Amino acid sequence: MGRTAALDVSVTSPLNPQTLLEAGVTATAAALTTEERKHEENDPKCSELGWVCIPVVAESYGAWGKEATQLFSTIASRIATLSSKPKSVTINDIYGRLNLQLVRANATSILTRLMPPSY
Repeated sequence: MGRTAALDVSVTSPLNPQTLLEAGVTATAAALTTEERKHEENDPKCSELGWVCIPVVAESYGAWGKEATQLFSTIASRIATLSSKPKSVTINDIYGRLNLQLVRANATSILTRLMPPSY
């Protein structure tokens, strides 16, 4: 068994002014920057508790951070072993479901801004 993990789930935008220049050159730059920030914020407390911090960061356009990708691969391996499905099918299922949720959240965010509040 591994150590207890604290998952810090975040969605970031590559259009953020702090990462925009780098995001134009490096895919997932915004996600990687957010992962680093999450480690700075959470690692001291997690270490104190004997946990490992795993930032699970998605970019608003659908890209996932390095640590999220590694986590999903580990989860897919375990599910594939238990279900006798190929890992490739399992990982596609995971990304398909997560990306659908991200699209829904983006749509809700846009619609919320466009619609006047109902009182």
